Parts: sequence; structure tokens; C-alpha cells
Amino acid sequence: MRPIALCAAHFASVASTAASAQPQPAPVVLELFQSQGCSSCPPANANVNGLVDRPDVLALSFGVTYWDNLGWKDTFARREFTARQYDYAHGQLGSTVATPEVVINGRLDLIGNNRRALEDAVRAAGPPQGARVIVNDPGVGRGGEA
Repeated sequence: MRPIALCAAHFASVASTAASAQPQPAPVVLELFQSQGCSSCPPANANVNGLVDRPDVLALSFGVTYWDNLGWKDTFARREFTARQYDYAHGQLGSTVATPEVVINGRLDLIGNNRRALEDAVRAAGPPQGARVIVNDPGVGRGGEA
């Protein structure tokens, strides 16, 4: 599981895109909700990691806490990540929480184990409407170097 590397690697790509002269379309936002205690999560993590280098995708990974009561404490899990997933489930998605769940542009969710289904969903989603990513710090994505 590489949630920090996943975010940092793609954020570096977004930072370099922001610095280019021609504006790029907003990326499709993928939010992977997973847990170290979830045996189904490694394939979904690999599927999302397989998309992380694409310039049209912004991939984020969130470790959820509801698996922690099974004896394995997820070192990346945070209550606020679990709350974020529940907010999606109780809000516009109208679904239940699951791992490994991928939320696309905040409007669609699917289990991330099927690479083809994930790629098809990303293609169908297109860029989020009204979203912009602006990077004001030239040091972002370079491991803290400024």
C-alpha cells in the first residue's frame, strides 16, 4: 500500500502541468478508500497505481478505520478519511461503504478490483465539472525542496 507515494507522485505531475504554458483540462479525481486489513484492497491499490501517471487522473488514497477492530491497526487510517467515505455514502452516492471503494469525481463509486471497469469508469466520467487545481507553491511535489 502506497497512499503517500501515490498522492505525492501524482501531485508532482499536477505541479508540472500547472507550470506549463497551455492550460490542461481538469483531471478525473479518483479517491480510493482502503485498509491494510482488507484482503481485497491490494488489487484495487495496484489498479489505481496503474493510473497514477496519467495526466488526466488525480489519484488519492484514504485509509479507513472500520477494519481496525479486527485486530490489525491500519497505520495510514484516519477517522476523517472514514468520515469522508461515510459522507459520500450518505450523500449523493446513496450507497454503503465498502473497501476497496473508488469514488470518481465525487459522483460515482465502484469496487476497484476490476481494472477494466475502473478504466471504463474514468473514461466515461471525464473531467469534473467546475473543478480547478491551482498550485501556488513551486516546491510542491519535490519532497519538500523549495
